[in-house]
Amino acid sequence: MVEAFVFVVVEPNKIDKVGSEVKKIENIKETYAVTGEFDLILRIEAKDFSELSKTIKEKILSISGVVKTTTSVVIEKY
Repeated sequence: MVEAFVFVVVEPNKIDKVGSEVKKIENIKETYAVTGEFDLILRIEAKDFSELSKTIKEKILSISGVVKTTTSVVIEKY
């Protein structure tokens, strides 16, 4: 199992729309609208890196209004 946080920059006034769309993606377990450099933070669980990559490239980045993503893979939980 691979777990990652994806930080998403969204076009102005599209945060709610993008947030609603990403909630429909099976691998995305939590979605947060936040302040600061990014607009949304997503927590993803995938069976492997291939599935994680596919979720980001084919599902998240294909949503209208998504400008860019930055991904941090979890390497340890405390």
